[in-house]
This record gives sequence, structure tokens and C-alpha cells, in this order.
Amino acid sequence: MIKKYDFKKAKRIIENKKDSIIEASLGMREDWFWTANVVFENGAYIVELDNIEKVAGIDSSDWATPVIRIEYKGEVEEVFECFTGDNNGIDPSGGMATSGPLSRPVQKSMPQVKKYD
Repeated sequence: MIKKYDFKKAKRIIENKKDSIIEASLGMREDWFWTANVVFENGAYIVELDNIEKVAGIDSSDWATPVIRIEYKGEVEEVFECFTGDNNGIDPSGGMATSGPLSRPVQKSMPQVKKYD
């Protein structure tokens, strides 16, 4: 099944944590190098999440996991699932999906994906 970015959820996560966020980016977890874009930085939205339909020209995936990656003050990072639809058995840590040679070093630096309710 297709997993579409959930921009409302992304905004809710940012709003709940924005006082401690340095930067927030949206992208596909298994292909971060090619798909990620910063949407919030230094206390301000770079991208208005109420009016966006795509990130890096992509609105959904049938194999990769749309996520939000947050860098907090103090150099701590978290990654949360950020999609509507079904994960269809894909391991959000990247277990079933593979990455290309340019994406591999980036993937190794990705924190474990968490659910955000």
C-alpha cells in the first residue's frame, strides 16, 4: 500500500517540540540522501506545511517510509514515522529496503525510527 506524507502530523510534532528544535526535515527514510528537505529551522517554518503536497517532488511511496527527522539543541536527534496509509510490513529501520551507494553512508547515520502518537 502507498504511504503518503502526513503533513498535519509533521506540523503537530514540530509544534509540540519547537522550543527545543534546531532543524526538522522531511524525507524518505530508506532514500534520505535524495529525498530530504528542511522544513523548519531556527524557530521558523521554511516550508508552510499547511500548503505543501510534496517533498523533493515526492508525495508518497510504496516501498520507502516517509519520516520527519528532528535535530534538537544539544545534538540529539529523533526520527518519527510521518505518513498515512499502511507500512505494509516494511521494517522502518530499513530491514527490507536497500539503498544505493550514495545513500548508504547517510542511512548509517539515521537514528532509529519511532512512532509518534
